[in-house]
Amino acid sequence: MPDHLNVGEYSSNDNCVQQKSDRAEKAASPAVHQSLLNRLSLSQMTTRRWSMEQDVQAACELGVNHLGLWRLKYEEYGEAETAELLEKHRLNVSSLSWVGGFTSHHGYLIDDCVREAVQVIRYASWLGARTVVVATGEQGRHILSHAQRLVVDSLSLLGEYAQEYDVQLAVMPMSPATAHGWTFLHSVRKAYDLISKCNNPNVGLCLHSYHLLQDSKWKQILPQVSDAIKLVKLCDGTSPKRPRQQCLPGTGKMDLTALFHSLESLDYRGLYEIDAWCEKNWRSEKIEMLQSSLSWMKKNFPVPATT
Repeated sequence: MPDHLNVGEYSSNDNCVQQKSDRAEKAASPAVHQSLLNRLSLSQMTTRRWSMEQDVQAACELGVNHLGLWRLKYEEYGEAETAELLEKHRLNVSSLSWVGGFTSHHGYLIDDCVREAVQVIRYASWLGARTVVVATGEQGRHILSHAQRLVVDSLSLLGEYAQEYDVQLAVMPMSPATAHGWTFLHSVRKAYDLISKCNNPNVGLCLHSYHLLQDSKWKQILPQVSDAIKLVKLCDGTSPKRPRQQCLPGTGKMDLTALFHSLESLDYRGLYEIDAWCEKNWRSEKIEMLQSSLSWMKKNFPVPATT
């Protein structure tokens, strides 16, 4: 890794815990009354087929201060090169996705999955990213209680590393239609019950609006889990209840405005990531689709009055 980076020289050794950048300090202490742009991020899963340079350029043109990194992209581009590019354009990192697979449904050993996750946590810490997003893995051939135990044991161990490196682990539940290959946690309530067993403040939830809003009782559930929310991913759906396709915020029929108001009324002051998995978006290289979505969010986001 180049030693001229302002963020400090990255190392896989524990010494990098102390190597914090100005970016990390800025990301770690968000002001209560930040504007939407200061709390908004563009996930690289939204622009799946774009290059790293295109993603960075889009974030700058949109005026957002954060980028949600996808491991396949930054590992292909290079860890040092990614850090240098972000530093050059003064972009923060909202999250790194993904770690997990702790049920070994893909054939990987659990120890290997944990070791890999530790490396991602260290890299996140060096970049100044507060959050690493977790997909538990499918239940597979395990009985449910055993699958849960495997995940809790893995997250409990990784939670200790996360505390040491000042990083949050955010477990993301998914609706059943989308969860294949990703997770056996199909509701926010089930995910919350699981992370509660870890008994670690650095292990929490990543809420994804596309999955959350399919639960008819989400307004009742949200206050019960709000203390554990580490990151919110924003996505719309082509229908309000059981959409078959994801789309950019404001271009579908899900009640994202109600979600905004609920979260802000519960004093959520964390980051929001634009995270729509949509073939239509992936085929396009036009930033106009993102600009239109951002315009909608600006109109519908409940900005608190400054004092």
